[in-house]
Amino acid sequence: MPYRTFNNWLFDGDRISPIPKPKNGIDILKYNSPITHTHVISLFLNNGALNHYLNTYFNNMNLRYLTREELFKFIKKCVMDFKIRKRDLVFYPRKRRFQLYEKLREKIQTVKNDDLFLLCDIIDKSKEKEAIYSTLGLEKPKKQKIKKSKKIKKEKFSLEDLMEHFSTIEIK
Repeated sequence: MPYRTFNNWLFDGDRISPIPKPKNGIDILKYNSPITHTHVISLFLNNGALNHYLNTYFNNMNLRYLTREELFKFIKKCVMDFKIRKRDLVFYPRKRRFQLYEKLREKIQTVKNDDLFLLCDIIDKSKEKEAIYSTLGLEKPKKQKIKKSKKIKKEKFSLEDLMEHFSTIEIK
């Protein structure tokens, strides 16, 4: 939701429109907002002119010295000046990382991320899934379920009964 709010505000076409306040969601100006400086910069990687401008006049560290409000207003002005449309933005779908992906990333470093995700899907759907997981060391040993017996009858023994099994020697 904060991404949609930010994008709607960014491309509304009004230079002086205020940054939207949260109605019931996350405030995009707060410190824990998912819209960070890095996210804002990465939106315009596909647009060469704006990307070159940001690299020339600001490097990534200098943009971090701006407050979020100043950065958002600056980026909105850049969007208007460079005539960037919403469809020109880069979209990176979020993908869940899991153990198989991490292990394959260590083993096969030259393969692209999307190809690795595809390989993980193929492995998960294959018949040899268990064998592949065990060769990569990802197989978790299954815990054996311990069944408790109902009740064990306890027999009481006297000391004399126990002493029958032992030989005793008197020491003088």
